[in-house]
Amino acid sequence: MYYFYSRISTAQQNSSRQLENFKSHIGYDAKKVFIEKIQGNIPFFERPEANRMFDEITDCKERCTVVVDSVDRLGRNLMDILHTIETFTKNGINLKSLKEGFTTLLDNGQENPMAKLVISVMASIGEMERNRIKTRTAEGIAIAKAMGKFTGRKFGTTQSDEKLLQRHQSVSKKLQKGLSVREITEITGASSATILKVKKVMVNRKMI
Repeated sequence: MYYFYSRISTAQQNSSRQLENFKSHIGYDAKKVFIEKIQGNIPFFERPEANRMFDEITDCKERCTVVVDSVDRLGRNLMDILHTIETFTKNGINLKSLKEGFTTLLDNGQENPMAKLVISVMASIGEMERNRIKTRTAEGIAIAKAMGKFTGRKFGTTQSDEKLLQRHQSVSKKLQKGLSVREITEITGASSATILKVKKVMVNRKMI
């Protein structure tokens, strides 16, 4: 079963070109098309249509393939794209990119070696980017401390329950669906400690 995911950045843009490309390669089925009007810098699993599609696929017993016009429809952040692909693979969901011309899983359900090679290269670039960001962040904090502009969180202060739930809405939604901590970590990228904090607040408020 094929699911086509299309993302456009603004209401003025339209997804007709992407849909036509999908139709020429796969065949058009409106019930399996998910169109997202959202900026690409929003993480994939924080997007309404992406979440709706993922929930529908994971509830389906058939083998499913998510088709995108190009990998950048998943996002602009390389690390988020890699996380999305890894989550798809762990859940047995195949990803087919029309522009890049690869699928992540073979017909037997095993990982595609060529796609795995491409993703490995992307992961290496992503690791370099992570290290670069960490270095720049550390340097920025050191400079700010030297100038007396960085103090960090004040001792004794805590994050309010309201802010915690607001900041991690995707986690709370997955908890309400009954997903495990491990599954939510894989989908959202949130740490198990954060998920447990959100779960504790929701239990106290009888939200789950």
